Amino acid sequence: MSVVSFGVGYLIAGGIERFAQQYTIGENIVVNVKAPGAEDYVQVKLKSGMTALDAVVNVIPVTTELYSYGPAVKTADNQWLIYTINGETPAVGLDKYQLGGGENIELSVWT
Repeated sequence: MSVVSFGVGYLIAGGIERFAQQYTIGENIVVNVKAPGAEDYVQVKLKSGMTALDAVVNVIPVTTELYSYGPAVKTADNQWLIYTINGETPAVGLDKYQLGGGENIELSVWT
């Protein structure tokens, strides 16, 4: 019963969505995006609070497929993408990870 209570409380408090809302969109920031197979990062200028997906679409063409957990991101040639931020895998999707500036976003093809 306590597990159910915790789960309901977690969902009422906002669940994982709450933790994705870190920044208010505002000041100019710079992030770096490394496409699959690329040797170097590409610098992208955005506003704080924009998402990792906003940065990615400025570097490579992608498509999305909407699922119950959110959009899955694919390359233009239909390969699924996964990502890391500063070498770590976030607990949220590209569309939910809000940027604060200075992040290194590295994309890989999921195999």
